[in-house]
Amino acid sequence: MKFRVVILSTVVAAFLLSSCGKGGGKFANLNDSASYAFGLSIGRNLETYHAKNIDYKILAQAVEDVLSGDTSKVKMNDQVAMTIIQSYFTKLQKETADNNLKEGKEFLEKNKKESGVVTTPEGLQYKIESAGDAAVKATPSDTVVVNYTGKFLDGKEFDSSKKNGMPARFVLGGVIPGWTQGLQLIGKGGKIKLFIPANLAYGERGAGGVIPANATLIFEVELLDVIKGKAAPATK
Repeated sequence: MKFRVVILSTVVAAFLLSSCGKGGGKFANLNDSASYAFGLSIGRNLETYHAKNIDYKILAQAVEDVLSGDTSKVKMNDQVAMTIIQSYFTKLQKETADNNLKEGKEFLEKNKKESGVVTTPEGLQYKIESAGDAAVKATPSDTVVVNYTGKFLDGKEFDSSKKNGMPARFVLGGVIPGWTQGLQLIGKGGKIKLFIPANLAYGERGAGGVIPANATLIFEVELLDVIKGKAAPATK
């Protein structure tokens, strides 16, 4: 059933693409449309896995070799190919993690000199936009309700409560250390900007295929409410 769905999706995509060729023109026929659809699928997969420095001529040659039906043209078997792909992604992940760590340290070193930015002994940086009610502050055992926006160092937004359709609600001690530390610095109604190094965020693991390894993250957070001693599932 799975393969039938994939084939059906490919055929549908081929028909849709038949009217949107290069430069807005049409592909000559269904075969050309299908060729583009298969290429699009491969490209999307490479994009999803953040593949870099792929030689597309060699990639195309491999496809041609396999589809030729001449096994003598195929330069490696499937097992060797899978081993090479795994080695490629292991190397790519390490390079990405190392680069993210370096970029994060450089950013934080510069950012700590910005007006209003405070650095904690643990390395968290923050800027309080509004202190909120000092009489109503959260502890790690409390539930907080927040609006937030999360961004990478390049300014790209990766998450927000607005995108999720409602404020986030979670036990403060059950989330990343940067949030646990940062939200205790403001009271109900307060706003804070958090600059969270990797070791206080998601570290070498990253998160959900969205946050890469060793990423330094920026959050703008508004503390809407503090519910003393209430339990709630973590959503951040």
